Amino acid sequence: MSDQFTEALDQTEEAQETYANQLGIKPEKIPFTAETLPDAGIAVRTNQDLLNEVASHILNRAGHISIIDERGAGKSHFRDLVYDALSEGPRSEEFRVARIREVESITTRRFYTRLLDELSEYDDLEIPESYPHATDEVRQLVEEVAEQLESLNIACIIQVDQLEDAARNTRTFEQLLAALQSVGDLGESEPVFILFLFGTERAGDRIDELRETLSSRLVAKDRTLERFGFAETEELIARWLAWAREEEYDSGYPSDPYTANAIETIVEVSDGTPRDTRQKCYHAFRAGAQQFAAERDVEITNETLDTYL
Repeated sequence: MSDQFTEALDQTEEAQETYANQLGIKPEKIPFTAETLPDAGIAVRTNQDLLNEVASHILNRAGHISIIDERGAGKSHFRDLVYDALSEGPRSEEFRVARIREVESITTRRFYTRLLDELSEYDDLEIPESYPHATDEVRQLVEEVAEQLESLNIACIIQVDQLEDAARNTRTFEQLLAALQSVGDLGESEPVFILFLFGTERAGDRIDELRETLSSRLVAKDRTLERFGFAETEELIARWLAWAREEEYDSGYPSDPYTANAIETIVEVSDGTPRDTRQKCYHAFRAGAQQFAAERDVEITNETLDTYL
């Protein structure tokens, strides 16, 4: 049996490398295989309306924001776009950013200490090296930092990722939501901390159920991300191929060997999320490699997908 699988490995590797060479692709850079984007240039430009809305709410300190969508919808990419701009972009001096991750077993106190840890990276904020044990006393430190931010006229954006991990446990989620509401309420005339929350529908439903007051303060509540249609899928393919060839992508970059009818089929069978679309494109590439090994036909068509998938 081991010999049989070794033979499958050898055949697949040979077919894949031969097809990649035919397409001018680096064999070590087979497209569509990475779960996270290996290069920012692969990202398809979408969700501009939502980016504009989030920018408005943050600039005006209008309230808190939640992005609630299914897994694979592009929440991580959207989150990183905003985070990178606020923390490293040309206007980063106008904001402070704290990212709170791994919330599955978080407590109210631990949320406060993580927030303080994140903000301790900024030289213009005075934050002690150690924190008191009592939760209320740690919250007092957060209030003092809020006063410092207010005196600087700077807002802090708090990104909280994967809320659904905490939502599995009611007690944990209640502690997290209590902390979020507590810091979200700080500020005299406008919020000092803007909550920027990410999770699946389960998390959104639990916020409504357990903390209606916090839910009502979300000025942009349960926003969802755009799905990929034909144009976005074609662009995704072209961007991946440009990366695999170590070439620059531009708006005219071809999506060959994917034909229009193959791309239409990918759109039809995928759920439109970036993750599922990428996976369907990968399977189509795999089918193309098998077809080329058998028939020396380069193009990926509907017939390719029907025959080799």
